[in-house]
Amino acid sequence: MPADLKQEVDDAAARVGSTFTAFATQLLIEHARRIQKQHTTSVLNREAQIEFAEMILNPPAPSEALRKTVNTRKVTL
Repeated sequence: MPADLKQEVDDAAARVGSTFTAFATQLLIEHARRIQKQHTTSVLNREAQIEFAEMILNPPAPSEALRKTVNTRKVTL
């Protein structure tokens, strides 16, 4: 890392009472968690939210294939 950039990070870390290593580690962890959350969270636009809610409130009738499967499989809770 160039000396001027390291000094910039050192200064920022000192302002919050941290060391360079602790400051950098914390930022890396926060960034990694943000990326993980972005990749595991689905965000629906307003139209998709309404469609999803509609399907939950008024689910479609089961298809013939689903009826056959349910009727031929033992379901255990």
